This record gives sequence, structure tokens and C-alpha cells, in this order.
Amino acid sequence: MRSRKIILSALVLTSLFLPCGCSLPRIIILNDPLSAEEHHALCTIYESQHKYDLAREQCRAALRKNPKFTPSLLLLGELSYRLKDYSEAEAAYDRALELQPENGDIYNNLCWVYIERKTGLRKAEVLIRKAITLNPAHKPNYLDTLGVVLLRLGKTGESIAALSESVDTLPGEGLEFLAEAYGHLAEAYKEMGNEEKAREAEESKNNLLSGVSMRR
Repeated sequence: MRSRKIILSALVLTSLFLPCGCSLPRIIILNDPLSAEEHHALCTIYESQHKYDLAREQCRAALRKNPKFTPSLLLLGELSYRLKDYSEAEAAYDRALELQPENGDIYNNLCWVYIERKTGLRKAEVLIRKAITLNPAHKPNYLDTLGVVLLRLGKTGESIAALSESVDTLPGEGLEFLAEAYGHLAEAYKEMGNEEKAREAEESKNNLLSGVSMRR
């Protein structure tokens, strides 16, 4: 769900298992003695090691133990999105919303699933507008998502308005988010045929990315 997606907080219990950076063996256990929390801890370890397939297996194991364990649902949605398994990502976020219907960030991440699938965009517009109402503090991020949804729906003028407000209000410390929003704004201006504005937005994006590189 990153980048354009908001990373939702997850329960981290890695101290139960290994120090940071250690690899984990792949073990098949027929009678699973681990709790949902312990499986989730393994999931976060694998995720930190970029072993996303193994991380998903542990998220699924956690949910077999406790289908309502929200941290694993959220992380499963994020991992599935990264792996382009949009069906599982959508299912995970839908289940998470049943448990946390007031969580605007889940609506936001689900919208990005619809954007990538290029389906359900009208529903995505409804969902992201609801997210803005539910969590006004994250409105600048949600406006970026709304702008992309509107652009995909062919509402270019509305898209530019949303994206312009997003880049004007996103926190200055979130340079990567801001750069991505400028990239979306450049795309919207190109779609409208305004090459000068598109070039300006693209330059802003590149300048921000240069700043990110210098910080690293």
C-alpha cells in the first residue's frame, strides 16, 4: 500500500525470535504451536529481509489462528500489493475494513489496489472521499490518491485541482511522498495538454528526488 501508499503500523515482536538481520529457516510444522502474534512477528522479520513470499505465508498462518488479527490483515494487504497479487490485497483490506471501518488509511490503500487493477475506480473515488472525511489529518496524502483516481476516470481538471492542493499541503519532511505527488501532477498536466505546467511539475519532482538522494 511506500511511496504513494501509506504504510500502516503493524505489531512487531521480533525480539521473540532472532536479532535483527538474521535469516530464518523455512520450517514446515504439521501441528502449529505458534500463536497469531508469533506468526506475525515472523512475518515482520521476513518482510524486513525483503522475503515477501515467506512473509505472506506467516501472515496467512497468523490469520488461520486468528482471522480477526488486524495487524496481519494489514501487512498481508501491503505484501500482496507489492507482489502484484491485487486480488489477495483487496480481500485483506476488505476484511480489515470490516474490523476498522473508521480507518481512513485502509480506504486509501484499497484505492491503490483499484488504481493498479484499473477497475472499480468509481468506487475508489467514493472510498477516498470517505477517507478524507474520516481522517482529515491525512488529507494531503489522500488528495494525491484522489487526484490519480480522478485522472484515471478522465476528470482531468478535478484531478489537477486535487493534486495541486496535495503538493501545497503535504508535509515538507515527506520528500518522497511530495515528489510522487508532483509526478502525478505532471502526468495530469500532460493529459490536459499543458506542457509548460507539466515540465514545471516534473522539475519539482526531480529536485525533490535529488534532495532525497543527498540525505541518504
